Amino acid sequence: MTMFRSLILIALLSASLPALAQRGKPPAAVGFPDAPGKEVLLDKCFQCHTPGMWMDQRQDRRAWESAIFRMVGRGALWSEEEIKAMADYLGKVYSK
Repeated sequence: MTMFRSLILIALLSASLPALAQRGKPPAAVGFPDAPGKEVLLDKCFQCHTPGMWMDQRQDRRAWESAIFRMVGRGALWSEEEIKAMADYLGKVYSK
């Protein structure tokens, strides 16, 4: 019986390895129009968020910048240039 359990455990672990290997990859950026600031946004924000975070919301640039500063308040380490680039991109592409 112990051998049988070991075989089942090995089979389950083998089946889950592809899923575990994909965990570290960021989600694909499908639907993000090219514009200045896109790469910064994808690099910084996809560490925690999915594409739906932006696609489901429409705000002006000031509101996006406010949201970005809330992330800084929660520990995000971004330069002023990166914050400006992300706010500009979001304000242009995902505005009201």
